[in-house]
Amino acid sequence: MEWISIKDKLPTRENGYDWVLVIAKMNPENYFGVPAVAELRNGVWYFRDFDKPAENELSIKVTHWMDLPKPPTE
Repeated sequence: MEWISIKDKLPTRENGYDWVLVIAKMNPENYFGVPAVAELRNGVWYFRDFDKPAENELSIKVTHWMDLPKPPTE
């Protein structure tokens, strides 16, 4: 699995994406945080633990994403 830059491609529900793994820069400190599960809703990122827009409310800028791994079969 490879990280996908949001400049290259965004996840879409039409392609089967819902929640994805993201990496983001924390502002104003400008460092990368720990990967987190997030959802892109109408062009706005929401994190699983917060029901607030990430960039506006939490000062977090998503830069890359990837699909979540497939769940175990057992």
